[in-house]
Amino acid sequence: MIDKQNEGSVRTRNKGLAAARSEYVLFVDVDDWIAVDMIEVLYNHAIRDHADITVCNRYKVLGRNSLIKRSGKSKYFDEPKLYIGGEVRTELVTAYLFGHPFPSALSAKLYKRELFANTGKYVERIHFLGDDLFYNIELFLKAERVKIIPTPLYYYRIGGFSSKYMPYLFEDAVNGYEIQKEVIEKYFLDSRDEQYIGISLMLLNTLKTCLKNLFSSNMSELNIKKMIESYVENYNVNECIKNSGSHSYFPDSYLQAIEHKDIEYLFKLGRNEYIKGIPKKYLYDVIGYL
Repeated sequence: MIDKQNEGSVRTRNKGLAAARSEYVLFVDVDDWIAVDMIEVLYNHAIRDHADITVCNRYKVLGRNSLIKRSGKSKYFDEPKLYIGGEVRTELVTAYLFGHPFPSALSAKLYKRELFANTGKYVERIHFLGDDLFYNIELFLKAERVKIIPTPLYYYRIGGFSSKYMPYLFEDAVNGYEIQKEVIEKYFLDSRDEQYIGISLMLLNTLKTCLKNLFSSNMSELNIKKMIESYVENYNVNECIKNSGSHSYFPDSYLQAIEHKDIEYLFKLGRNEYIKGIPKKYLYDVIGYL
C-alpha cells in the first residue's frame, strides 16, 4: 500500500510500477472491480500461451452493483485468439488509429512488467485525454504475443459523469493526433493513407467534444468564440478536413464551418451538444447512486 498525494493517474501508475517486483502487472481503476478469479484466469492464459499481454472482455456496469451490466460487443471478443508477431501491429495497434474499437484502457489487461521499461514517451505529452491509449500504443508495439479471451472478468462502472470543464482537452486532442502521425510514419508507411483516415476522423470527432466542453466553463460567450477561433486556426485540424475520409464521414456543413471559420455555426453546435447531454448525465448520476 502506497499512501501519497493525488498526482494524477500517470504519475500514480508509474509509482506503482517502480515499486512492483512481480513478473506481471494489472491495473484496476478506483470505481471498478474485478471477478474473484480474474487474475488467476489471465495468468494461466499468459503462462500457457507465453503472452506478453493477456486481455479479457469487461462488463459496463450502471450503479454500485452489477444488476445492470453489458459485456463488450467488440469483434475482438468473438472467440479466444492469440496474436503473434506482426499480427499484433497490423490487427491490434491499427485499431488504436481508428477510434480504438479494440479497448484502449489499461484495465482488463495483464501485462508482463518488463514491457514498461523505457516506455512513456507518448503519454508524457498528454495531460489526461488518451493517456491509456498512448501508453497502450507503445506497449502493444513492443509485444510479440497477445492473447484475447472473450470472458468478461472486469467490471467497469459508468455513471457519475463530471460536467467539469477540462482546459487541456483540445491540447491533448492535437498532441494525440501528432503522436499518431509519428507512429504511422515510423511503423505503417505501407498503409499510410488508410491510417491517416482513421486519425483524421478521431481528431474531428474530438473537436466536437471540445466545442461541447467549452460550455462547461464559466467563460463568457465572447471568450468561448475566441477559443473556437483558435481551434479552427489549428494546422492539424485544417489538415484533417482535407482528408478524403473526412468528407465521406462528416456532413459538409461541419467541415465547411471549420474551413470558412464559421464561428457562429460551431458555437451553436457546441451549445446544442452540451444541452443534449444534460438529461443523459442526470440519468447516469441518479443510477450511479442506486
